[in-house]
Parts: sequence; C-alpha cells; structure tokens
Amino acid sequence: MSEPTPAIPIDDDKPLASRSTAIGTVAFIILALPFLVLGVWLLDGKSRMDLRCGPGGPCTLTKSGWLTREPVATLPLDAIQSVKVERTKSARRKSVPIFRPELMTTQGKLPLFAQWATVEGEATAVKEQVERYLASPGSQSLEVTRDDRRSSLRVGGAFTGVGVGLLVFSLWLAWRTRMHRRVEAARVAG
Repeated sequence: MSEPTPAIPIDDDKPLASRSTAIGTVAFIILALPFLVLGVWLLDGKSRMDLRCGPGGPCTLTKSGWLTREPVATLPLDAIQSVKVERTKSARRKSVPIFRPELMTTQGKLPLFAQWATVEGEATAVKEQVERYLASPGSQSLEVTRDDRRSSLRVGGAFTGVGVGLLVFSLWLAWRTRMHRRVEAARVAG
C-alpha cells in the first residue's frame, strides 16, 4: 500500500511560513482579548456621581462611567431625611482621614461621591449645598456632580490601547499569512 504524496514538498528542516504566521495570528488574538475586555470594563467604572433635584423635587442620583450611566435612586423630597459627611481613615499604610457626603434617606445611606475625598472641605461644601436646597426646595433646583473618572480613563485606556495594538498586529500577521499561502501555492503550481 502506497502513501499519498503531500501537495507541497515538506522540508522537515524549514517549517511553512504560512503555518508559523497563522499560529502567531491566533496567539496574538488570544492575547489581545483579555486586554480588550478588561480595558472596556475599567473604562466603564462608575466613578461619576450626579444628584439632580428640580424645584420641589424629586431628586435623581445617577452614577456613570465613560461608556454607560445608570440610575441609583429617584427620591421624593420627603424620603431625604438629612445629609452628613462620613469620616473614616484610609486603609493605606499612612492612614489619612477621608471624607464623603451621604444622603440619609428612607432607603438607607446613599453616598454622593464614588471615591472618598482627602479634603474635608470638598465633602462639606456638597453637604452645605444640599442642605441649602432642602431648606427651600420650592424656589431652586440642585445639581451636584463629582467626577472621579480620570483614573479609570488612564488605566482602562492603557489596557484598551494595548488590546487594540495587539489586534492590529494580529491583522497584519493574518495578512502576512495570506501572502505566504499565495507564494506557497504558486510554488506548488509552478
């Protein structure tokens, strides 16, 4: 019984270029996927908090990242009991005091900052602004915004950038694979 002859003469000392670049393409696509997934997830870290109250209420608290926004709560004015500044110490080695304003509501505590502030004046200013609104809610509206998304932009952008770079490199390798296959097919035909 005779064995079939391969279509392309195989030299055991030299692997096919198309096969090597195809394996590289798949490897770099697999490497790019975690960077892309984590990058998008990090970009969408909900680090922006918005509290908006119309004259006479209701108040809407939302949190958003760079990609999406989601409501936390919509509160009638009678559901807001008070606002206070929560104080604690940082969990880092050199523990410093950290602060964030919180709405005390019938639904529980609702923080107005996604990340704790290291300057008490920032949290106190928001507390006073909300208290002024609650003192006379019928005459004015309230808009409080705290945006801490810069760190998620740096880290998420870096991960996404690396993932896109790896994906572009994978596309280039795929193009090289196709070119190698054309050359190999021409060598077999010729």
